[in-house]
Amino acid sequence: MSTQLLDLRVLKQQLAAHLQANSEAYLSQSHNPPELELLAHGEANVIFRLGQTALVRVAVNTPNQRFGGDIRRVTQFEQTILSYLEQTVIGHRLLAASLEPIADFPYTFLITNYLEGTSLDYSRNHLQKCAHTLAKLHRLPTIAGYETDRLCPAVPVIEQPLTLFYQEAKDYAQPYLDSPDADPDIVEMLRAVLDRARSRLRTEALLETYPHRCLVHSDHTFENWVINDCQAYLIDWEWAEIGSPAGDLGHFLSPVTVRRRQNYRLPPADRAFFLQCYYDALEDGDLAQRIERHFAAFGVFPAVRSLCWTAGYWITANRWYAESEDSPSAAERMARLQRSRQQFPELWQEVMGWLDEEI
Repeated sequence: MSTQLLDLRVLKQQLAAHLQANSEAYLSQSHNPPELELLAHGEANVIFRLGQTALVRVAVNTPNQRFGGDIRRVTQFEQTILSYLEQTVIGHRLLAASLEPIADFPYTFLITNYLEGTSLDYSRNHLQKCAHTLAKLHRLPTIAGYETDRLCPAVPVIEQPLTLFYQEAKDYAQPYLDSPDADPDIVEMLRAVLDRARSRLRTEALLETYPHRCLVHSDHTFENWVINDCQAYLIDWEWAEIGSPAGDLGHFLSPVTVRRRQNYRLPPADRAFFLQCYYDALEDGDLAQRIERHFAAFGVFPAVRSLCWTAGYWITANRWYAESEDSPSAAERMARLQRSRQQFPELWQEVMGWLDEEI
């Protein structure tokens, strides 16, 4: 299924009618459901607030190739994740699900609780809360009942993450490298970062020497965190997988990820603060040592992949969100795409500096 434009007004009307007709099944109430409010429109999902206490996450598209164009698989996948995390208070609490499109509403959706809070602002208070949440997530397999086998086969297992991320980085960069309109300087930067990353693939053996696999979120843009006075919550699990926790740490700290928030740059001292909070929150010296080894080897690869994705996306991006005037997130997404062109040389320098760090 290709990315497509949506009439958000029609979608809202269809969803409201469907919820009203099936309120007992979804909401355990016979009266009319609460008012719907559009919160966000992404490539894969449209998010509505349902009254004061719930959200409806509608799967409308499948840009993630793992789902093979089937929106049912998107919803089923996230249902699996939220069921696994049900008692952890790491993310949303699942309230109801519609796993099959039907005649009056040709999409699938999940209904969850609404989480009060703000998005990640990279203050030390927020960094500490995020570090604690990630530590809680990554140590789950050490707790009885949270074996990763519970997530299989729905959630993919990443066996050789350095090799995989390097190949994906090459694939993401290729549309730009092949473009007749490519800037020669950026082409040179992409080739240099890929060459440097290839030279580090030998460190993949460290992940087997110090084994630890867990559920990882894999998409740590500031909008995928909800943080309040009590804690930080992770939302939007579409890219989750079973693999090295360093994938989460690397994506969280990637300059490409951080810069999405108002062109922010994370100071080195705050980066070190976040990592120390995380290792302390694991409350397990042996596990912390293993994950430190993973991070030394693998942590930079999510940044390499994100950098290459950024350049490729300039060529492959569908501009549907530029025309989605009703979407609260459309203007910011378009502005972010444009900013990334200006930021690219600086982002490249930061990623190359990370690649130069000793292991």
